[in-house]
Amino acid sequence: METKEFTKNCIMEALLQLMHIKNYNDITITDITKRAGVSRMSYYRHYKSKDDILLDYMYRILKEYVEDLKDPAFSSNFQTYEHILSSMKYLQKYKDYVLCITKANRSQILLYGLDLYMLEVTQTQNTSSLERYELYYYSGALYNIFMHWLQEDMKEDAEVIASLIYNHVKEHRFCELHKKEEKITK
Repeated sequence: METKEFTKNCIMEALLQLMHIKNYNDITITDITKRAGVSRMSYYRHYKSKDDILLDYMYRILKEYVEDLKDPAFSSNFQTYEHILSSMKYLQKYKDYVLCITKANRSQILLYGLDLYMLEVTQTQNTSSLERYELYYYSGALYNIFMHWLQEDMKEDAEVIASLIYNHVKEHRFCELHKKEEKITK
Protein backbone atom coordinates (compact mmCIF):
# COMPACT_ATOMS: atom_id res chain seq x y z
CA MET A 1 0.00 0.00 0.00
CA GLU A 2 2.81 2.42 0.85
CA THR A 3 4.41 1.77 -2.54
CA LYS A 4 1.14 2.60 -4.29
CA GLU A 5 0.82 5.92 -2.43
CA PHE A 6 4.50 6.70 -2.99
CA THR A 7 4.08 6.12 -6.74
CA LYS A 8 0.96 8.27 -6.88
CA ASN A 9 2.71 11.04 -4.92
CA CYS A 10 5.66 10.95 -7.33
CA ILE A 11 3.31 11.22 -10.30
CA MET A 12 1.37 14.10 -8.72
CA GLU A 13 4.51 16.02 -7.84
CA ALA A 14 5.96 15.42 -11.30
CA LEU A 15 2.87 16.82 -12.99
CA LEU A 16 2.79 19.91 -10.76
CA GLN A 17 6.51 20.54 -11.38
CA LEU A 18 6.00 20.21 -15.12
CA MET A 19 3.02 22.57 -15.01
CA HIS A 20 5.42 25.29 -13.83
CA ILE A 21 7.63 24.94 -16.89
CA LYS A 22 5.36 23.68 -19.66
CA ASN A 23 1.91 24.34 -21.02
CA TYR A 24 -0.50 21.75 -19.59
CA ASN A 25 -1.59 20.56 -23.03
CA ASP A 26 2.06 20.03 -24.03
CA ILE A 27 2.87 17.79 -21.06
CA THR A 28 3.02 14.17 -22.17
CA ILE A 29 2.68 10.97 -20.19
CA THR A 30 6.35 10.32 -21.04
CA ASP A 31 7.28 13.70 -19.49
CA ILE A 32 5.40 12.78 -16.31
CA THR A 33 6.78 9.24 -15.98
CA LYS A 34 10.37 10.40 -16.61
CA ARG A 35 10.08 13.19 -14.06
CA ALA A 36 8.37 10.88 -11.54
CA GLY A 37 10.81 8.03 -12.11
CA VAL A 38 8.03 5.50 -12.73
CA SER A 39 7.07 3.29 -15.65
CA ARG A 40 4.19 3.98 -18.02
CA MET A 41 2.57 0.82 -16.66
CA SER A 42 2.67 2.30 -13.15
CA TYR A 43 1.18 5.52 -14.46
CA TYR A 44 -1.72 3.74 -16.18
CA ARG A 45 -2.28 1.49 -13.17
CA HIS A 46 -3.24 4.60 -11.21
CA TYR A 47 -4.44 7.18 -13.73
CA LYS A 48 -6.17 7.41 -17.08
CA SER A 49 -5.33 11.06 -17.74
CA LYS A 50 -3.59 14.15 -16.40
CA ASP A 51 -6.96 15.45 -15.20
CA ASP A 52 -7.32 12.28 -13.09
CA ILE A 53 -4.08 13.22 -11.34
CA LEU A 54 -5.35 16.72 -10.58
CA LEU A 55 -8.66 15.34 -9.30
CA ASP A 56 -6.85 12.83 -7.10
CA TYR A 57 -4.78 15.65 -5.67
CA MET A 58 -7.98 17.61 -4.93
CA TYR A 59 -9.46 14.55 -3.16
CA ARG A 60 -6.33 14.33 -1.02
CA ILE A 61 -6.56 18.00 -0.10
CA LEU A 62 -10.23 17.55 0.90
CA LYS A 63 -9.46 14.44 2.92
CA GLU A 64 -6.63 16.21 4.72
CA TYR A 65 -8.85 19.23 5.39
CA VAL A 66 -11.61 17.08 6.88
CA GLU A 67 -9.09 15.20 9.03
CA ASP A 68 -7.59 18.48 10.24
CA LEU A 69 -11.02 19.68 11.37
CA LYS A 70 -11.59 16.59 13.54
CA ASP A 71 -14.41 18.13 15.61
CA PRO A 72 -17.72 16.96 14.04
CA ALA A 73 -19.51 20.12 15.18
CA PHE A 74 -16.91 22.23 13.41
CA SER A 75 -17.19 20.34 10.15
CA SER A 76 -21.00 20.18 10.08
CA ASN A 77 -21.42 23.86 10.88
CA PHE A 78 -19.39 24.95 7.88
CA GLN A 79 -20.60 28.55 7.63
CA THR A 80 -19.11 29.85 10.86
CA TYR A 81 -16.43 32.53 10.76
CA GLU A 82 -13.91 30.05 12.17
CA HIS A 83 -14.64 27.48 9.50
CA ILE A 84 -14.50 30.04 6.71
CA LEU A 85 -11.19 31.37 8.05
CA SER A 86 -9.84 27.83 8.25
CA SER A 87 -10.76 27.24 4.62
CA MET A 88 -9.09 30.50 3.55
CA LYS A 89 -5.89 29.47 5.31
CA TYR A 90 -6.09 26.06 3.68
CA LEU A 91 -6.36 27.70 0.31
CA GLN A 92 -3.24 29.69 1.10
CA LYS A 93 -1.45 26.43 1.92
CA TYR A 94 -2.34 24.99 -1.51
CA LYS A 95 -1.95 28.21 -3.47
CA ASP A 96 0.58 26.63 -5.83
CA TYR A 97 -1.78 23.80 -6.77
CA VAL A 98 -4.70 26.18 -7.36
CA LEU A 99 -2.56 28.51 -9.47
CA CYS A 100 -1.33 25.53 -11.52
CA ILE A 101 -4.83 24.26 -12.24
CA THR A 102 -5.94 27.80 -13.06
CA LYS A 103 -3.09 28.29 -15.52
CA ALA A 104 -4.06 24.96 -17.12
CA ASN A 105 -7.72 26.06 -17.45
CA ARG A 106 -8.73 23.34 -14.99
CA SER A 107 -9.93 25.53 -12.10
CA GLN A 108 -13.33 23.83 -12.30
CA ILE A 109 -11.58 21.05 -10.36
CA LEU A 110 -11.52 23.38 -7.35
CA LEU A 111 -15.21 24.15 -7.78
CA TYR A 112 -15.94 20.43 -8.04
CA GLY A 113 -13.97 19.88 -4.83
CA LEU A 114 -15.93 22.59 -3.03
CA ASP A 115 -19.23 21.13 -4.26
CA LEU A 116 -18.20 17.68 -3.14
CA TYR A 117 -17.14 18.94 0.28
CA MET A 118 -20.45 20.77 0.79
CA LEU A 119 -22.47 17.68 -0.12
CA GLU A 120 -20.37 15.45 2.12
CA VAL A 121 -20.30 17.69 5.18
CA THR A 122 -24.02 18.41 5.05
CA GLN A 123 -24.91 14.85 4.03
CA THR A 124 -27.25 16.12 1.32
CA GLN A 125 -26.20 13.86 -1.57
CA ASN A 126 -29.55 12.07 -1.49
CA THR A 127 -31.82 15.03 -0.73
CA SER A 128 -33.83 17.33 -2.95
CA SER A 129 -32.15 19.16 -5.76
CA LEU A 130 -33.24 22.47 -4.20
CA GLU A 131 -31.17 21.79 -1.07
CA ARG A 132 -28.20 20.87 -3.22
CA TYR A 133 -28.64 24.07 -5.27
CA GLU A 134 -28.34 26.11 -2.08
CA LEU A 135 -25.02 24.44 -1.41
CA TYR A 136 -23.86 24.92 -5.00
CA TYR A 137 -24.70 28.59 -4.64
CA TYR A 138 -22.51 28.83 -1.56
CA SER A 139 -19.63 26.79 -2.99
CA GLY A 140 -19.80 28.86 -6.19
CA ALA A 141 -19.55 32.08 -4.20
CA LEU A 142 -16.59 30.71 -2.23
CA TYR A 143 -14.93 29.55 -5.43
CA ASN A 144 -15.32 32.97 -7.03
CA ILE A 145 -13.95 34.81 -4.00
CA PHE A 146 -11.07 32.33 -3.60
CA MET A 147 -10.08 32.62 -7.25
CA HIS A 148 -10.13 36.41 -7.30
CA TRP A 149 -8.27 36.62 -4.00
CA LEU A 150 -5.62 34.27 -5.37
CA GLN A 151 -5.32 36.04 -8.70
CA GLU A 152 -4.90 39.35 -6.87
CA ASP A 153 -2.01 37.77 -4.94
CA MET A 154 -3.89 37.49 -1.63
CA LYS A 155 -3.26 41.14 -0.75
CA GLU A 156 -5.91 41.15 1.96
CA ASP A 157 -5.47 39.09 5.11
CA ALA A 158 -7.38 35.82 5.28
CA GLU A 159 -9.25 37.22 8.30
CA VAL A 160 -10.57 40.14 6.24
CA ILE A 161 -11.82 37.87 3.46
CA ALA A 162 -13.33 35.42 5.97
CA SER A 163 -15.20 38.31 7.65
CA LEU A 164 -16.52 39.49 4.30
CA ILE A 165 -17.84 36.02 3.48
CA TYR A 166 -19.25 35.44 6.96
CA ASN A 167 -21.09 38.78 6.93
CA HIS A 168 -22.85 37.67 3.76
CA VAL A 169 -23.84 34.22 4.98
CA LYS A 170 -24.60 34.75 8.65
CA GLU A 171 -28.26 35.58 7.99
CA HIS A 172 -28.72 32.72 5.54
CA ARG A 173 -26.75 29.85 7.01
CA PHE A 174 -27.64 26.52 5.47
CA CYS A 175 -27.79 24.52 8.72
CA GLU A 176 -29.97 27.07 10.53
CA LEU A 177 -32.36 27.46 7.59
CA HIS A 178 -32.96 23.74 7.50
CA LYS A 179 -33.43 23.51 11.27
CA LYS A 180 -36.13 26.21 11.00
CA GLU A 181 -37.79 24.33 8.12
CA GLU A 182 -37.80 21.11 10.18
CA LYS A 183 -39.51 22.88 13.11
CA ILE A 184 -42.14 24.34 10.80
CA THR A 185 -42.97 20.96 9.25
CA LYS A 186 -43.26 19.22 12.65
